[in-house]
Order: sequence, then C-alpha cells, then structure tokens
Amino acid sequence: MSYQWLLTPPGGETVDATERVSALTWSGSIRIVSRQVEAVMATPTDGSLPELPCELGTEARLLIDGEQRFLGHIVTRARATDGQTTTLTALDRGRFLAGNEGWYVFAGAAPEEAVRAVCQDFGIPVGALAAGGASVSRKFPGTALSQIVDTMYTMAGERTGRRFLARFTGQGALEVVEKPTSAALEIAPGRNLQTLRVTEDISELSNAVAIYTQDGTLVRTVEDQESIALYGRLQHVLTQRDGEDAGPEAQAWLEDNGLAQTLTAEVLGDPALITGNAAILRDNATGAAGLCWIDADTHTWRNRQYVCRLTLNFRDLMAESSAGQEV
Repeated sequence: MSYQWLLTPPGGETVDATERVSALTWSGSIRIVSRQVEAVMATPTDGSLPELPCELGTEARLLIDGEQRFLGHIVTRARATDGQTTTLTALDRGRFLAGNEGWYVFAGAAPEEAVRAVCQDFGIPVGALAAGGASVSRKFPGTALSQIVDTMYTMAGERTGRRFLARFTGQGALEVVEKPTSAALEIAPGRNLQTLRVTEDISELSNAVAIYTQDGTLVRTVEDQESIALYGRLQHVLTQRDGEDAGPEAQAWLEDNGLAQTLTAEVLGDPALITGNAAILRDNATGAAGLCWIDADTHTWRNRQYVCRLTLNFRDLMAESSAGQEV
C-alpha cells in the first residue's frame, strides 16, 4: 500500500514530502489518546535538496492509498549537526485532550453529553460519540480532559459491562467507539501473519469479587471457580452504592483481571489494524485462536515494505480512569 506524507507550515503551502522519507511509523495504544507518526527525512546540508517545512507546529497529514488516516502537528524535531537526516514526530489532536485541564461538575450526565460540552469549550472537533448507556455524577477539579473523557465512560461501562475507546479520526475529530464484539478482520498464517509470540501472566490475577454495602454488609461474592481451582483464591472488594447492583462491575473486574495473555504479532501492513479494533486470530503453531482486540499498533514503511507490529489481547480492555471526585 502506498502512502503520502504532506506537510503544511503555519501560513504556508502544502508540500508533498513523501519522496524525502526513508522510514515512517504510524502508531497508537489504548493507553495514549494521541496517535503518532514518526518520519525520518532526508535533509542534506549540501544544498542538493530544497529545505523542508519541518518547523514545530507544522501540520502533518498521512494518506494511505489516498485515504487520510492521520492529521496532526509536528511536536519534536531531531537532527545531529553532522547528520543528513531529520526525525520528525507528529501527534494528532489527542494532545489537546491530554495537554489541557478543566474544572467541571457533572450531575447525572450522559458521558457523551459531558464529553461534547468539554470539547466545545476547548474548540476540539467532535465526531461520533458512543452512547454511554448510564448517567454519571462526578466532579473534576483541574483534571486533564483525556482523564475526564475516560472516567465518564469508565464509570458508565462499570454499570453496563460495555467497553469504550476514545481516539481521533484521520480528519482530526474525536470519536468514542464502543469496542466491537465481533470482527471481520482476520490474522492467520498464509494470509498476513508472519510471526506470533504469546506471553501468559497471572501476577496480577484476581478471580473473586466480594460485593459489600456501604455499611459493610456482604451482599454476595462473584467468583471464577475454574481460576480459583487452578491458581488459588485472590479476592477484590467492591462497595455497592445504595439502590444499585454492582454485579456487572464485579463481572467486568473478573474479565479485566483474569489470566492475561498478551500476543505480539508481526503481520503484513493493513491500515484497518489499529488500536481498539478486533480481529479473528488463527494460529495452529501456538494454539492461539479466537476473537482478540488490538491494544497497540505500529505500522512501519521502510525500503518499500509495509508491516505492522500488533499487541493483541483476548480480553477486551479499555483505557480505564477514576479521576475526579464523587459529587
């Protein structure tokens, strides 16, 4: 797949800098709201090539097969005095969520309404925002906007058992998507999978959740009996709010803190394989198979080759946050 790397300096004209790129990576993670592009550019000092508009703040766009997949700005520029290349790093508009702090109080607000109001205050473009499915009350005294977004959707997800992800589209608008429960994408040997490494971990295992009332009365315990039989009992405690059922939250806790299987896959390049999306994994060599979610992705173009490095997870995780205070 071909790409274009376009640079537009403040107040200047757009330059197609694709031919000056020796290596380019486009990456994202569920832990960081911004997607990033790093480009190694040929910038000889002998005058053989014209200077590139690569000052900090330059708008950068990445198009893959003609479709714009990234819109951001250059935030770092690195060049050695004796070097012939400059390395540029650009972040999308997620940096405005992570870099701005606000003071808000939301009482019984739908997450999507709260997020839209916050973005409007800061001039951040908004696309489609998934319905959170529950109202949330929370006070955010001087809190990063990204934490406000994640907390509102985390708290709603605790009550509904749903998972959400905030990210920016290739056109630069914030979208919050509900993570999928099925997949059309497939990762398999002979199709696109090149290598796969599987790591299993129970160091942070939790397989029982005791639900208590606010006065300390045990309501019930939710358990993973199979896990307890294999690894021993490791219990977490939840305090149930008056008039609410903490059952979905307890089940979500077990799902998020069970046996962790992290898979690192090297696959042929595909721009649809990005953080938050799901894929069907099929690999007979390791026995790893089934529906999995992409927790992190790095797409690399070098020497006319396009490959992806993916961190996959059989557990459907989200960027959880508990910022702010109870109202």
